[in-house]
Amino acid sequence: MSSLERHPLVSYQPLRLIFQLSYAAVAISCIPYHAAMAMIPSWRPDPRWSAKQTFMTRLVYSVLDATSRVGITETLTLKQGKEGERFQTVSPSTLDVYKGPLISKIKPATIGGTWFPQAPGLDVVSKIVVLYFHGGAFIAGDGRDAQCGSIAEKLLAKGGADAVFSLQYRLSGYGGMNPFPAALQDALSSYLFLLNELRIPACQIVLGGDSAGGNLAMALVRYLEEYGATIDIPLPKCAVLLSPWVAPFKYDMRRNPHRGTDFIPSSYPAWGAHTYASARPNGASDPYITQLGNPFPTTVPILANVGTAELLLEDIIQWADEMRKVDGNVVELHLEEAAVHDTFLSGEILGFSESAWDVAAKIGGFVRKL
Repeated sequence: MSSLERHPLVSYQPLRLIFQLSYAAVAISCIPYHAAMAMIPSWRPDPRWSAKQTFMTRLVYSVLDATSRVGITETLTLKQGKEGERFQTVSPSTLDVYKGPLISKIKPATIGGTWFPQAPGLDVVSKIVVLYFHGGAFIAGDGRDAQCGSIAEKLLAKGGADAVFSLQYRLSGYGGMNPFPAALQDALSSYLFLLNELRIPACQIVLGGDSAGGNLAMALVRYLEEYGATIDIPLPKCAVLLSPWVAPFKYDMRRNPHRGTDFIPSSYPAWGAHTYASARPNGASDPYITQLGNPFPTTVPILANVGTAELLLEDIIQWADEMRKVDGNVVELHLEEAAVHDTFLSGEILGFSESAWDVAAKIGGFVRKL
């Protein structure tokens, strides 16, 4: 049996409880050291960081590592929940639009999404709408209030958006749970929902995404460029990518120069990359999964943001350079100084809120000038 067809051994009880208690004990024993590192400026990974930023990046690292080693993907629901009428379900398109890489034994399915700040009215056809794909390595997240509420707040206040539709796409997991192309099928279904059901013009739709969501946004742009003319689907206004995960299989961080400043353990992207690409024979080189090394022409303007203290810095810079070298491409890259991975999502928790709001202003300037 393939290792991807079953969960890690420690995900089964009682080993899970034993592992979690043991891991927690070790993590708690490290708290005094992390606290001292946070309180003594000369010990901090970056001298520009605050005590909160230093301490919280270490704490979140441990939480993500423990979660990844157990490897249980959260279960999603299509019930409205506390989001109420702001959560809407989206059915697969009845049109023949799932072509090429989207043809699979994995079939398009009904999904959901959350509207911010409220459920759309008839006037949504005149608004700038961000179709947002959340991060979480394709194995975590649901795009609802708890995860994307602060993201939507920034996009609405400073990011040039009048409305945000945050997609709850299918998550991947061990045991062959929703591998590629499930999430990309869902991304296309949601884009067609905005176009065909709500009649929002493509020129008013902004594709946005953080981390794995940035990867998904670019995969959708590639798909629309390759198949859009054939299936009569127009291109969006632009794409905004926040710490896009352009090389999922480059997850071994032991030699990464930013290993000491970022909060992502190698176990987390490894879990996501292998389960997401489990149905593809060459995920590390597949252009729909790995954007780095696979540039393509597009008329969709792109803004990418990356923190200078994050693990993906060099990959994103290289990817942006590759895309810029393609004639006709417009790719703007913003370097977020001294910032870790995906502050747009984690800024409030980690202490990078001010930096994240500055990124929101950059997004707003980019969207409004187009």
